[in-house]
Amino acid sequence: MLSKTTHIHFIGISGIGMSGIAKILLQQGYRISGCDLAADNKHIAELKQLGCSIAPHHQHTICQDPSIDYVVYTTDIALHHPEMVDARNRNITIVHRATMLAEIMRPKFGIAIAGSHGKTTTTSLMTHVMLELQADPTFIIGGHLNSLETNAQNGTGPIVIAEADESDRSFLSLPKTWSIVTNVDLEHLETYKDFADVKQTFIKYMNQIPFYGCNIVCLDDTGIESIISELNTKPITYGQHPQADMRIENITLENDYSTFDIVDTRTNSRLSQIKTPLLGLHNVLNSTSVITMALHLGFDAQKIKAAIATFDGVDRRFTIKGISKRHQAMVVDDYGHHPEEIRNIILIARKKAKNRLCMLFQPHRHSRTHHLWNDFIKVLSSPDIDHLIITDIFAKGEQAVEGFTSQNMIQEIKKINPAVNAVYLPLDHDGQEIIAYLHSILQPNDLLMLQGAGKINKFSKEILE
Repeated sequence: MLSKTTHIHFIGISGIGMSGIAKILLQQGYRISGCDLAADNKHIAELKQLGCSIAPHHQHTICQDPSIDYVVYTTDIALHHPEMVDARNRNITIVHRATMLAEIMRPKFGIAIAGSHGKTTTTSLMTHVMLELQADPTFIIGGHLNSLETNAQNGTGPIVIAEADESDRSFLSLPKTWSIVTNVDLEHLETYKDFADVKQTFIKYMNQIPFYGCNIVCLDDTGIESIISELNTKPITYGQHPQADMRIENITLENDYSTFDIVDTRTNSRLSQIKTPLLGLHNVLNSTSVITMALHLGFDAQKIKAAIATFDGVDRRFTIKGISKRHQAMVVDDYGHHPEEIRNIILIARKKAKNRLCMLFQPHRHSRTHHLWNDFIKVLSSPDIDHLIITDIFAKGEQAVEGFTSQNMIQEIKKINPAVNAVYLPLDHDGQEIIAYLHSILQPNDLLMLQGAGKINKFSKEILE
């Protein structure tokens, strides 16, 4: 791609996507540096161990290094950010995160995993299967693969696996040979004006596949079903839908695993009693997409099936953190922050809980909370939740929308169900009010969900002690 003496600097290097790209480039031999206010997480620790210089604040001497050739940024970094201004003043080339990811993917055969929900789990599972099949892929995931405790790795094989982020439309810049699209839903309304805009963007993305590649898509998803006719090439479809190419049958959803069969309706062949430690129907669908891709690439069906059964999961996707010493309650961390994702988590958690299901939820982004308000109210009013605590919205740099607050969300939920056990608690700097409240309500065999994409997971340690 570039000379191995090239020095690439990352603004906001601790982000899950940025840290993964930085790690790949480090392993390829480039000189990497970065800066981030959140300089104490595991991504930073891993990068430092590999020799990356990281500043704990902006405009640090590390950021001023005269040898910097390129500066990498994300959509969340404003043009007036001091590092961006400094890079322009120094005539340093500024590169978007997705452009740098595209350059990593370009020399190899790319498997991109896209969709409104399920990308990280599906990308992680695809990576795990390819590793088990000795394909040694390069991979970049939007989460930590539990088995390797990392989110990225530079492989020697010809395949690169990447999570394709639609949130800012940047997935349109990724070169890919094959793509999995899990679903198309109304999401990221800070970027898209409406659902039609979302669908048109996914159509454009899927129509970028080369003639020798293919899209693998979930026919059960109404969003995908509505746009299939606008694709230039026929995709491979999967799901329970009777017309799916890879039809799922005989599903069993247990507390600790799921099993299912897949019938290839094109050849009338069957792969039976597939077992995955992943829970819920949505993960049966995610697993089927990965199996379909691996079969399409020519790997042995029984080896694929064996690999699926040994998947160890990905961090912050229904991750069981442990049993609390004080109350003997199970604490689970989950990144889901869209109503559809939360709905799936409630189904899994209710089945898993031996006693009550308690949820501490932190809404993510004012724009999402505003535009999907009614969907949030509906899903959080579920009678399957015994105790609901909602804290302040994780703003992610957005301005508040009048009337659409966590306090009002609780009020709307109580209008639907006056008997619901739901409260709002503010998120102070150390969360001690929330911690004290949770300690006061949790009982033996309860299941506590720490739900949301912000920093809500930080409470797990204190609850477990």
